[in-house]
Amino acid sequence: MKKTLIAFASIASALMANDPLVTELSSLNIIQENQIHVLKVKDEGNVYLIKGEPTQVAPGQSKQPFDFYVTKDKKILITGNGIYTQTHEKVGFPLDKNIIEGKEAFSYGTGSKILYVFTDPQCPYCKQFEKKMETLKDKYTFKIYLFPLPFHAEAIPMSKWILKGKDGEQMGERLISVANGSTEYKNPMLSPDEEKQLTAKIERQKNTAQEAEIRSTPTVLDSDLNKINWSTL
Repeated sequence: MKKTLIAFASIASALMANDPLVTELSSLNIIQENQIHVLKVKDEGNVYLIKGEPTQVAPGQSKQPFDFYVTKDKKILITGNGIYTQTHEKVGFPLDKNIIEGKEAFSYGTGSKILYVFTDPQCPYCKQFEKKMETLKDKYTFKIYLFPLPFHAEAIPMSKWILKGKDGEQMGERLISVANGSTEYKNPMLSPDEEKQLTAKIERQKNTAQEAEIRSTPTVLDSDLNKINWSTL
């Protein structure tokens, strides 16, 4: 199975590299001069939405993909975010479900509607959302991805205590209790093996969020991976 997945990934990369539009836009002087590697292109009417990454980065840094635009006549390159005027949603590439499917830390709730939730347990806005989860768990099943942000010093200890729960129900309850002010996470009673396993699991969660290009928390996606306004739930 692993070899098959690698083969599919190689085929996908080859197809993308042979996309004539990717090749054409990659040849623009401004893109070459700024050492941008064009990853993929999406036709957005009068402009092309382009996902690129730097061809070179400083030692110790990772390549961070970014989006920008080029007009169809190739005369103007535009940086920054685009917004659809009708829906007010950010213009972007659709998220590949394979990136996140089955990689959640746990599921909470028994509802028929699926929501994918990227959350930092120390984030004050995340806590507002998590306090609502208990009242919504009969309507939704929440696929929870823990994404502790580096500027929240307590987020990783909180995440470890949450993940020590025996099942999704208890993990969800612990997440909500932290949102409501619980400090039990400060005394998690972890063995060295548990510490190692939970640290590795949190790293996998962070990697999934980064691969999905999640930039903020909470980020809540519906079953079609559209970002939704969680405050309206």
